[in-house]
Amino acid sequence: MTSLVRRRPLVAFFVIAYAVSWGLWLPLVASVQGWWRVDVPGWWHYTGAAGPVTAAMIFSSVAGGTRGVRGLLNQYSPRRAPLGWLAFVVVSVLAAAGVGVVLTRIVDGAWPSSSSLWRTDNLPDLGLPLTLAAHVLTFGLGEETGWRGFALPRLQSRFSAIRAAEVLLPFWALWHLPTFFENPSFMDFSAFQVVGWLAGLWMGSIFLAWLYNSSRGSLLVVVVWHGLFNLFSASEAGDWVPVVLSVSVVGTAFAAIRLAGPEELTGLKESPGNRRQRFGEG
Repeated sequence: MTSLVRRRPLVAFFVIAYAVSWGLWLPLVASVQGWWRVDVPGWWHYTGAAGPVTAAMIFSSVAGGTRGVRGLLNQYSPRRAPLGWLAFVVVSVLAAAGVGVVLTRIVDGAWPSSSSLWRTDNLPDLGLPLTLAAHVLTFGLGEETGWRGFALPRLQSRFSAIRAAEVLLPFWALWHLPTFFENPSFMDFSAFQVVGWLAGLWMGSIFLAWLYNSSRGSLLVVVVWHGLFNLFSASEAGDWVPVVLSVSVVGTAFAAIRLAGPEELTGLKESPGNRRQRFGEG
């Protein structure tokens, strides 16, 4: 097993990430689908985020021992996170959410309540700080430690940045499969909406690769962005907020390809030289 992990760490990583997340989601799927009579609360959805981070920790340890785990966790060092990129993720998400709120007022004729910006179907009303913490510490930390912290650097050691993001995409998308059977928003998707969701995830994978590379491999930056994005896109503030957030991601991804170049996807302009570093190992 150890030999297999060392020879095929990404294959083993995806298998364990799926097994942990899908195993945790299964009771909620069974409850929602009526396969059993146990009433599983909606907040159980957030436990599924444990899969990617668990797999990343396991295989960082198997492949590199203490040094491997230290390299993975070092990506969370505040000293590694450029303040400019931290400011960018906060301001850009808040600005997009603000535009969505204004569009809601124009189209619907009424402002959404402030509390609706952080209320979701799956969580009780915890208030803004605790709800934000829930999003950052579950799907933010849980997903990004695995997808960007472990998988992306290894893919970028073999492929260009944009190709690595695209290779990661189907594995990231398939990981969400159980949510289509337990999450009300996903369960209501039409075939057209599924295609749109996949297209958005494609651009999101490119955007996050650019953000990760541009911030010198800072997981703190991408986790904060992911938590803020999920907070507002899953809120009850109306349909325009997630629409504008998604459009902003797509637009930024296209701009990153144009300005930073598909080979490296780093910074705000194309730079000479090969920067396909294995950020997670330093």
